[in-house]
Amino acid sequence: MTAVQMHSFFLRSPVLLVLFMLGLANGVPVRAADGGPAPAFLYDAYVPLEPAVVTAVDRAQAWVASQQRADGGWATQQGTNNTGVISYAILSLMVNGTVPGEGKYARQVGMGLQFLLNSQRDNGLVCSPGPDAAGPMYQHALSTLALAEMYGMTGNPRIRSSLIKAVGLIVDTQHTAGGWRYQPKPQEGDISVTVMQVMALRAAVEAGIYVPKETIERALVFVHACYNKQEKGFAYMSGRGDAGFARTAAGLVCLQAVGRYDDPIIPDVVAYLDRTASDPAKNKEYFWYGNYYASVGLYHYGGDPWKRYYPKIKEKILNDWRQNGHYGSLLDTSWAILVLGVPCRYLPIYQR
Repeated sequence: MTAVQMHSFFLRSPVLLVLFMLGLANGVPVRAADGGPAPAFLYDAYVPLEPAVVTAVDRAQAWVASQQRADGGWATQQGTNNTGVISYAILSLMVNGTVPGEGKYARQVGMGLQFLLNSQRDNGLVCSPGPDAAGPMYQHALSTLALAEMYGMTGNPRIRSSLIKAVGLIVDTQHTAGGWRYQPKPQEGDISVTVMQVMALRAAVEAGIYVPKETIERALVFVHACYNKQEKGFAYMSGRGDAGFARTAAGLVCLQAVGRYDDPIIPDVVAYLDRTASDPAKNKEYFWYGNYYASVGLYHYGGDPWKRYYPKIKEKILNDWRQNGHYGSLLDTSWAILVLGVPCRYLPIYQR
């Protein structure tokens, strides 16, 4: 980590700096001010960054970088120039320290950044061109997240202006019940699209961009409305449907992203993920999507659930990649890189 990155890392994550100074990296649990146990999210989340993981990430990143086109985008299986998938590819190249202008993949990340900026429409939407773009708000949220991460790590004013427009569109398209759906207009929300908007807004706030308090409060109401009290997990939409691994991981990240680390339902939600993470019958639907959010949510929760989860998903990826070093799919490979790279703690989404 360079001096500039180290400064940015701790400046934007004062809690993490405090935890580090308190010896958290050595496995010492933090205590609350009154001497009692600290909230669960403050417990140790340290796992070693093993040489085999570093090698695997390097190998997979090289493959992702090799797939980039001359215009800064990537060919995607989810529609032409899908900016959401492209954003995941960019973030996967940033997971171990690269930023635009600095790092092993600085050129590729810089080209990807320019592709996203060039893809923004007049109304702020960052999405593949054409009226039939697949899941525009999926694409937009992930593009906004990538822009926020890059702005937070560089302070580039060109990114800031684009990011403000992108955030404005998310705020303006929120449904009155608090969620978001596929199209850039207010619609009854679902947990999948909503978690992406909330993560993008959280990253933007941490980078210094204004987001109305009411937007966050309405999002919290929607997330709670998706909670299935019987199953202790999250359903796809408000008040209906079964809980699922991917949906529950998304719901956990939503709560954390709006600052509700101590929400009383979180221990049950984490227990649900802890039970289902290794159960193919429960987690095979949207597998990498679910594990991407599980890695973020369980890392921020910390403690035993995270320490049980990470070694298992790490071994799966390393075994899967033993021959080719990647999945052959840009999206799945990018997700897996982000999961493996959590212990690097470079990306702001992994800073507490």
